[in-house]
Amino acid sequence: MKIQIGLMAAVAATVWAGTSVAASLSDVVQKGTAAEKVMEKNQINWATAKAIGEHCINEAAAKGMGVSIVILDQFGTISFYGRGDGQGKVNTESALWKAKTVLNTRAPSKAQMNAVRTGAVSESRVIWQGNFANAGGLPIVVDGQFLGAVGVGGMNAQPGVWSDEICGYNALNAVLGPQPKLLPDLPNPYAISNAGGGA
Repeated sequence: MKIQIGLMAAVAATVWAGTSVAASLSDVVQKGTAAEKVMEKNQINWATAKAIGEHCINEAAAKGMGVSIVILDQFGTISFYGRGDGQGKVNTESALWKAKTVLNTRAPSKAQMNAVRTGAVSESRVIWQGNFANAGGLPIVVDGQFLGAVGVGGMNAQPGVWSDEICGYNALNAVLGPQPKLLPDLPNPYAISNAGGGA
């Protein structure tokens, strides 16, 4: 309990200070009897999953938006599941699909989306493989150890400015420290342009 309280205080201090300090593996995994009970040394702890989830929910709320977020451990078990106001079933399910895609591929879910957009793979093949071709899922990696995935859904994207993915990315940066750069936002060749002022 003392470790969880200490981690939450450190996370809060980091967020308020506006700086990121890299977390170590020992800071974010279960220890002692909890780790012995699940027979796993690299199980993400509740305090870390909750801090990531709440950071994203609070950041979205500050922008007047609701969001759904799920944190899966490395085995696909839900460690945190949050649904902001105004979020329906599709929003919460899309967050889960994105996290599962990361679990399957060990890469951001945007990699699947970009592969579809470039024509490297069909969306039906992505779905057949159990993945979701949409940005918003990111791996949780600390000290080179894959601990699970965060999936965020439910917000309208403003590419490069705000999106489900940016919300999750900001939460990971705030709680775990500097993260690898996000994949580029490739143009959607299937988007319907409304530049002509049509209906």
